Amino acid sequence: MKLVKKISKSLFPAALLLIAALLQNCKKEAVHKSAAPPNEGMYALVNDTAWTAVTVTASLEYNQISTGKTFTCQGTMGNKIIQLMATQNNVPAGNSFPVGPADPSSDSFGYLIMPIHRNLTEQNNTPGTTPGTSLVITSIDTAKRLISGTFSFPQADTAYDAFDNVTAVTTNQVTNGFFKKIHYVYTP
Repeated sequence: MKLVKKISKSLFPAALLLIAALLQNCKKEAVHKSAAPPNEGMYALVNDTAWTAVTVTASLEYNQISTGKTFTCQGTMGNKIIQLMATQNNVPAGNSFPVGPADPSSDSFGYLIMPIHRNLTEQNNTPGTTPGTSLVITSIDTAKRLISGTFSFPQADTAYDAFDNVTAVTTNQVTNGFFKKIHYVYTP
């Protein structure tokens, strides 16, 4: 009986260590939630990774010769830029832009990694007519010059060698994009 007590006394600390080790390995996996999108500014998912612009600029320019307006919105985060452009043709001057889907025949979208003009790399804008592109102006406040909207588009960069042969094509998918309450500058 004394031998059993002695063995059980010496095994008890070892058993506790074994149980502790097992519990360490059975920890619940931490739930990783992405941060909520911001209430203002520019945001998108780029290849399913959250992208939030640190700086955002927007402008609306009127061209008296062509009687057209060009809306441009550009967001920058680190060395990455998302740029949106939409044009409205044959319209009078003024600091407004139509609410609703932009005209895909004159839209262009870009997801650029700076420096924008890398050697032997062409950073292509995506035409608005490409399947999967969308730019919708959801609201515009002409008195405060604030504009909001949504966007999504596929994008590809093409790299070339010294002989103009394509060496690589990098494709990106920009989805769930929005710009909210962005101040725009109007140039008549």
